[in-house]
Amino acid sequence: MKISQNNISTWSLVVLTIVSAFALGSCKKLIDNNPSATQLLEKEVFNDSVTVKAALAGLYTNLSSGDRYSVLMSTLPAFSADELTFVGSTYDQFIGNAIIPNDPSVGILWSWPYSIIYQANAIIEGTAAGSNLTPDFQQRAVAEARFVRAFCYFYLVNLFGDVPLVVTTDVDKNKLSPRSPASAVYSQVIGDLIYAQQNLPDGYTVSGGLRVRANRWAATALLARAYLFLGNWADAEAQATSVIENTALFGMEDLTAVFTPSSKEAILQFYNDVNGRTGYAAAVLPNPQTPVPTYVFTEQLKAAFASEAGDARRTAWTATITYNNTMYTYPAKYRSLTIGANAEYFTILRLAEQYLVRAEARAQQNNVPGSRADLLVVRQRAGLGATPANDKDALLLAVERERRIELNSEMGHRWFDLKRTGRINAVLSAVKTNWKAESALYPVPADQRSRNGNLTQNPGYN
Repeated sequence: MKISQNNISTWSLVVLTIVSAFALGSCKKLIDNNPSATQLLEKEVFNDSVTVKAALAGLYTNLSSGDRYSVLMSTLPAFSADELTFVGSTYDQFIGNAIIPNDPSVGILWSWPYSIIYQANAIIEGTAAGSNLTPDFQQRAVAEARFVRAFCYFYLVNLFGDVPLVVTTDVDKNKLSPRSPASAVYSQVIGDLIYAQQNLPDGYTVSGGLRVRANRWAATALLARAYLFLGNWADAEAQATSVIENTALFGMEDLTAVFTPSSKEAILQFYNDVNGRTGYAAAVLPNPQTPVPTYVFTEQLKAAFASEAGDARRTAWTATITYNNTMYTYPAKYRSLTIGANAEYFTILRLAEQYLVRAEARAQQNNVPGSRADLLVVRQRAGLGATPANDKDALLLAVERERRIELNSEMGHRWFDLKRTGRINAVLSAVKTNWKAESALYPVPADQRSRNGNLTQNPGYN
């Protein structure tokens, strides 16, 4: 059955009603570390498929609610790196890499995914114990929850480094959990994604053809990224290849269609809230009442866009406005502010990234022709020819350049890339006055440490 946007919005409200007590209780248990009145209810919630489906839908609704997390993940790390700056002083602490542990935005980047992780854990435990569920349905439901858990942990470990690895709803165990090594967190991410890959469906029928629920290919794409971040080049290449070769589902779109609901490039998207527009567009685009954009490109990112003449992404994905004799350039991948239009969905995973994952993995394995071929796919879509890079080191820099342009202002890619490649100190010390190596990790929120004496702080924030 085809699900319309109106049906999705209505269903989301129903889901929120069904799981509101569950969600609020879960947030308190994991973040505030206090048992909830709903604790005894949770095992009963998952005795039939209807409530499991509602809980899973609620998981996505809460993850994407108002695009709050996706907006912060696409802007705060961009401030910390060399992508975005802010017209005003609101985010000076991120732009100047001088974040303090009680910063409320850092608190959201920590607590939001942990509240989702708790919900995922409850679904995993409750579904596995359900007596009226078929084994196949149980496996698929657990797989979807494990994908979401892996997604959340991927971002936590890349923002904060070592983090508590919470894979249970046990309040007493959770409330004093110490930080686990990043290697252990990544092992959990890999394990969850492999399970999801093996047990999720191939298509998007669960979401009526819209690409707003995880399937086997979303798990595979995130797995390719995780392997790349770990330096497992052969595995990263293999996983990306399996997505790229699925031409029945995926293909490179025209630049103007990449972020639309019908985009064949999309692997996983968030559908919109009741306003019918992405929160990201509402945040970064100027409006007629306030014509000055507040989220604007740094001089470094503008120079990167201008480094090759004819790059169509500069026209398609950026915009400029002149106000009081000052020209502002700002991100415009999402352009629709029309209420109810649903012209765009916020895109979490897409095919172009998989080509760039494989290009980098191939370069690391000295497969120069293969790496060049993958870069060419992305560059041709942008109206460019083959890269002049023709050896491993040059290709790695070429991949970095393409990722910087192609994935700019998307879910922290530039910030993470600089860190994982070991280039962050060299790049940011050249453009940030007070850059310190310790700034590569965000501080553990002060309120979390006040509740849990076992939480240590990252260096440079005590």
